[in-house]
Amino acid sequence: MSWNQLVDALRQSGALSAEWERTFRAVPRSLFTPDRILHDGEWIDRATRPKCWDDLVTADLPLVTQVYDDGTTPSSSSSMPTVVAQMLHHLNATADTRVLEVGTGTGWTAALLSHQLGAAQVTSVELDPELAAHARDRLHATGLRPTVLAGDGTLGHPAGAPYQCAHFTAAVQRVPSAAIEQVEPGGVIVIPYGTPFCNGGLLRLTVAEDGRSASGPFVEDVSFMWVRDQRPDSGDFDIEDVRHGPSALDPSEVAEHTHAAFAIGLRMPDLFRRELWAGYDRLGTGRAEVWDGVSYAHCRLADWDGRHAVSQSGPRDLWDELTAAHAWWVRNGRPDLTRFGLTVTVAGEQHPWLDEPGNPIT
Repeated sequence: MSWNQLVDALRQSGALSAEWERTFRAVPRSLFTPDRILHDGEWIDRATRPKCWDDLVTADLPLVTQVYDDGTTPSSSSSMPTVVAQMLHHLNATADTRVLEVGTGTGWTAALLSHQLGAAQVTSVELDPELAAHARDRLHATGLRPTVLAGDGTLGHPAGAPYQCAHFTAAVQRVPSAAIEQVEPGGVIVIPYGTPFCNGGLLRLTVAEDGRSASGPFVEDVSFMWVRDQRPDSGDFDIEDVRHGPSALDPSEVAEHTHAAFAIGLRMPDLFRRELWAGYDRLGTGRAEVWDGVSYAHCRLADWDGRHAVSQSGPRDLWDELTAAHAWWVRNGRPDLTRFGLTVTVAGEQHPWLDEPGNPIT
């Protein structure tokens, strides 16, 4: 597939709006993609496998461009073109809009914004100085010169404030107060948001007239790597004094349903989860595990309503709480994540809600 064919597909799917089509065609992702990208656990080098590299860059796929020291966990990427198009649409930026971008990465999104709005309108902040330098070089090579800075983007860039929009390219558990303070009243913040239980949703906030808070809905189902200092840390726990019992909830109702998991995460923001295969189980089944760093629970995926399907340990009965949170989601009509929203304040308070801010999730 060529780049123009991909743009055609994005337009036909509705992901790419008409006002951004010209910019997407003029600024192909290949100009900003490093020569080595990680795909399916394998590094693809442009010099030795040019066709494979080109096929990946022109596909509607996220591309991992950097990993942490463990060699496998992604630390930077070029986002999926569909998601980039959706985020820019929700940003609703026009030619006179000043934009703060948090997470420059390869520089591709900064290039799209610069081509559409004018480079003087764009400030992009990247935590990794080497990534910032490479992105700046690529932007200059294409004739685009937005402000690209190395630093902690969650602190924004006060010298360039106020902005009309802020655009984050990594997920947060807590919306940085600097974004609210540096975006003018009525301005928009588009930011991926998640919990340790479910990452996550794309949040579109509007800053209040007093500049002290921002509120808005989740508008897309997306999953991003975390802002580095907000990566979930699951903590340690001891499993002792185990309590057994049946489950009233089929764990697949959570594992296979993003909207249910997202709702549970909003109600239980300190809860971690994973699904894994438990070959040592007498039934040879997988199981769902949840924990909060102190308490722990798991439920077998097979025979989940059996007498000993659930094991719980610690001061909280986490599986019972999860079951109650799922029942709340069912009672409210199994809402998609786009029915949820969040209100945040510069003091760091976060208040999730269903349908409208007057209906808080407790």
